[in-house]
Amino acid sequence: MRIDCLSVSKYTTPGKAGDDIPVVVPGRCYAVFDGATDVNGTLVAGVGSGRFAALQASAALIDTLANHKPGTKTPEELVAILNARLSAALEMESRSRGRPISAATTMALVEEIGDRLRFTLVGDSGIRVNGTETFQSLKPIDDIMSAGRVALYHHLRRRGHAEAALEPDSRRGVFHGFDEAVPALMSADEAADVVAEARRMLTGRLGDALLDFVEPMLRAGIAKGQYGYANKADHPLGYAVIDGTVSRGFGLISFERPRGSVRCVEIFSDGYLEPPTGTALADWEAVAARIEREDPTKTLSHWGVKGSGPEQLFDDRTVIILST
Repeated sequence: MRIDCLSVSKYTTPGKAGDDIPVVVPGRCYAVFDGATDVNGTLVAGVGSGRFAALQASAALIDTLANHKPGTKTPEELVAILNARLSAALEMESRSRGRPISAATTMALVEEIGDRLRFTLVGDSGIRVNGTETFQSLKPIDDIMSAGRVALYHHLRRRGHAEAALEPDSRRGVFHGFDEAVPALMSADEAADVVAEARRMLTGRLGDALLDFVEPMLRAGIAKGQYGYANKADHPLGYAVIDGTVSRGFGLISFERPRGSVRCVEIFSDGYLEPPTGTALADWEAVAARIEREDPTKTLSHWGVKGSGPEQLFDDRTVIILST
């Protein structure tokens, strides 16, 4: 099996690592962990909380698979072990600081188990099989936050906001919520107008029932709104993630394929906004470069809660390609 791997940090500063952690253990497992960006900039053990979560989960995966025969642990057991490792690490950090510390990561995993391949996904990192069959759970709550940021970005631009401040200020608006952005960034009336515009943008893209969540989510922001729906399997905004609790709900997927039926597997983080037609690293990078040229602010064709700027790209990107 040929293994190709590329991981690019979102930070333009040389040597500054992002939140993606690729894992390659030939003949055993291949995974991408994408740590969730902490909107408060929390550092844990000297790294961002998202990277901390990805490091803890990836270390737990390698430890577990190194000490058990292939296929011994079920996907549910594996995910539980990863959560337990992260929970213990977060509990230790919380005790030392005297306050709760949280961190989370996604996972897209492929295991080699005899004559079959086992796939497990938690969150919105993705897997594509044979270049055609894609498994990726893009969550509705991200659509809401992205539309809110895009609407705010364009509102501020029309108002004559400083060009250099558009990206960081619109990002901060959805990270911490529109309520907190009043009156420093906009008036209450302006905030209401931006919410209405975001709702209009999402009409037809989200179900009608989900549109009712647009205003409360944008008012609260990611920090006070989105995180509360992690692993809420019984809520339409819920999403699965590895955060030290129990991973469940939308985005938790496991399946198997006979090894002989699989000629290519691509494992990727959501920093790649479109899968390419081809299956080579160059194909993935070409699509990423095109999107970056066409929409660097991520406010036109590819909405996002973050855009690219001089100091950092909108996100880390990682892809592992397994081919026969």
